[in-house]
Amino acid sequence: MTHDRFLDTGTAAAQLGISRASLYAYVSRGLIQARPDATDPRRSVYRAADIERLAKTKARGRKPEQIAGATLDWGPPALASGITLIDDNRLFYRGRDAVDLARTATVEDTARLLWQCEAEDPFSGQLEFAGPLGATGALPIDRCLALLAERGVYTRMIWQRDVRRLWPEAATLLRLMAAGITGSAPSVQPIHEQVAAAWQLGTEGAAIIRAAMVLLADHESNASAFAVRVIASTGASLAACLLGGLGALSGPLHGGTTSLVEILFEETERVGDAVRVVEERLRRGDRLPGFGHQLYPGGDPRARALLALLPEDPVRQALLTAMDDIGQRDPNIDFALVATSRALRLAAGSSFALFALGRTVGWIAHALEQQQDGTLIRPRARYVGPQPVG
Repeated sequence: MTHDRFLDTGTAAAQLGISRASLYAYVSRGLIQARPDATDPRRSVYRAADIERLAKTKARGRKPEQIAGATLDWGPPALASGITLIDDNRLFYRGRDAVDLARTATVEDTARLLWQCEAEDPFSGQLEFAGPLGATGALPIDRCLALLAERGVYTRMIWQRDVRRLWPEAATLLRLMAAGITGSAPSVQPIHEQVAAAWQLGTEGAAIIRAAMVLLADHESNASAFAVRVIASTGASLAACLLGGLGALSGPLHGGTTSLVEILFEETERVGDAVRVVEERLRRGDRLPGFGHQLYPGGDPRARALLALLPEDPVRQALLTAMDDIGQRDPNIDFALVATSRALRLAAGSSFALFALGRTVGWIAHALEQQQDGTLIRPRARYVGPQPVG
């Protein structure tokens, strides 16, 4: 009787000549079978036969346009960046473990790290804002969009400007985002304290908010970060970059997933039976938002860290148990954010607002990094339409 042979993460990635993040993407697309390591369930091992098959396919080569197209769909890394690394089921900000940082770091600490401010502190100066403070809009994100637009897309173009001269503007924009999220005036108060005060949270709630925003600060080349980099590559202002990032984040396949998770929680609470809710969704072929992540086959470490800070919630536990029964037990950051909003009794939509505010730090980091690169992001399209006539 023969048994499948499995390889550890490093060996599998090396044989394919790819990063660990790309290896995880292959697993998520069903190209490589993975399973927990018998000696350490926190790690995964990968089916050697799948690795060998993919290596042979790679060796045969593909057309350049096919390779380029694959990078846009969870494929091999296409952009060089020194901001964030996702490796072996862990998240690092400039070489520092994000989960460790979230234990004590503030949003401002994380911004200084990702923006590479070193000894300089862009948050120590006066608030650079001369516009009206009364942004309108029922939703926090609408207020953010209004404030950013009021700031002006032509404010301090990043084109050919020393990034150090952009740090004060970056700090101001982050504070404007906090003002939009909370519906309060821009402030020099620490971001997590401003949010906690506006949402009427105590010291413990403020600590949870702080940790959540640090864990959300960046996540490599996701859709919104890529949108920011494209805009930054044109030399546009930081305000323009953030407007693009917010637009991309709002979609239901990105940060907008939190609204779908909120519906899942509400449905489970209304029905009173998580197993029934999960089974009915499976029967209908519906999505089960809030579980699994293509880059974390061993479970999202951000969700694990955030959920550990929350008090018990029977609805949350029932959903986790129901998903465990079908073999998809690992919650992701979207699930953890909604669980956080429920635990802190926040208004609907607060999960997405928190996501946007935390991610603003990373968007600015990507814009600054792209500005230093100095090149325009302009991919070519592979034409598949009708051929010219005549």
